[in-house]
Amino acid sequence: MVSVTCRTEYLTGRHHASAGAAWIVMMVALVALVGLNIAGVEGLLIAVVVAGLLAVSLFAAAYGRLGERGAVLLTVDEDTVYFGDEDHTLVSYPLSALQSFAIGGPAYETSSMTGRQAQQLTVLGQKYLKLTLARPQHGSDAGADEGVDPDLWQVAIVEGDPAAAAVIDRLRAHAPQRVSTTKNAAHKSDREKAADRPATVSVGSMPPDHDVTDHDSSDREPTPVDLRRPRIADAGSEEAAQRLWEEATRRHDEVLTAYGTYELDPALLLKYPAVTDVTVEQTQTFHLALDEATALRTDAYPGNRGRADAYQQSVAALRRAWIACEKHGRRIGAGYLEPADQNALDTALKLYNHAEASNTPAEQATYYGRVRDIVTTMTDRGVLHPPEAAVAELNAVTRRALEAGKSNA
Repeated sequence: MVSVTCRTEYLTGRHHASAGAAWIVMMVALVALVGLNIAGVEGLLIAVVVAGLLAVSLFAAAYGRLGERGAVLLTVDEDTVYFGDEDHTLVSYPLSALQSFAIGGPAYETSSMTGRQAQQLTVLGQKYLKLTLARPQHGSDAGADEGVDPDLWQVAIVEGDPAAAAVIDRLRAHAPQRVSTTKNAAHKSDREKAADRPATVSVGSMPPDHDVTDHDSSDREPTPVDLRRPRIADAGSEEAAQRLWEEATRRHDEVLTAYGTYELDPALLLKYPAVTDVTVEQTQTFHLALDEATALRTDAYPGNRGRADAYQQSVAALRRAWIACEKHGRRIGAGYLEPADQNALDTALKLYNHAEASNTPAEQATYYGRVRDIVTTMTDRGVLHPPEAAVAELNAVTRRALEAGKSNA
């Protein structure tokens, strides 16, 4: 299993100290400007002093901004969870030691992550996971010490980060669940049973300290946390925004692959012509959405939140349009055509299936040729509007069958 890591950045002491120093020096420069003018000091000297102080202020601010940010890391692999401050220490626990976890926050401050706050890895304004982990046994036997208080950790996560969603799903899969007794289950009211039904929750809508571990049922699948489709515009960091953009490109490619199946399979063209027929309203809408998403797509993350968010939203619209297009096309089949044209396509589909089932190249070439003639005739009449790729594929299979027949002659 591939490990998943989410990273939550925060401003370090260097950033805060530099910002404070820059502000103080700038205030000193303003006071010096006023004071030296009142004292009657020459203008050139005043300009030199004030310019020097402002230069020091800018240098202090730049020194802070150029420093690397700190980061809280949280990684889950097949059997272990790792977390900690990137600049200090990372700790690890076996996933079997996970007793429960909850989502809290947002945090009111960035903890020092050292000393008494070593187990509070919180970042100002970010949500965090509250992990309850059994302390490892120091004897020869594996497991946890019974009767010993568990370790309680708070680990920051970025709301809207797909990696955080994946980490939460993996933790949920390993968090133990309390088994409700048969007696309790039998006496549950209808309202309590309704409350036990799975419900998708999101970090954004979840109240603080909401316990993610399901304690009321032992026989249903864990409910996934819905963090997979947040907007790039709302991402908590540039890394999260970039991952959301990459997810959008994957979804875009999935739509292209699904549509390409209809373009490259003549049988689908003959059976569901409406899916690729641009005169059908749903197909027109899909192609408009496809053009918009294609225009906004870039080879790499654009670095501009606005453009990346626009692309993500266009892909979401594209997926909705494709679902509607495919659903409508498969539902009506060739039913939007005249009865005679429907019969012609039905005949072409039967001929194509005969060709696919035949082992004789000459026979295949004959069947494929008749299918091509039917499609060409309907296209010339303006009845059928197949994409160029579909026509090219039909011509290609016909040509291959003819060449195979000649080579066997």
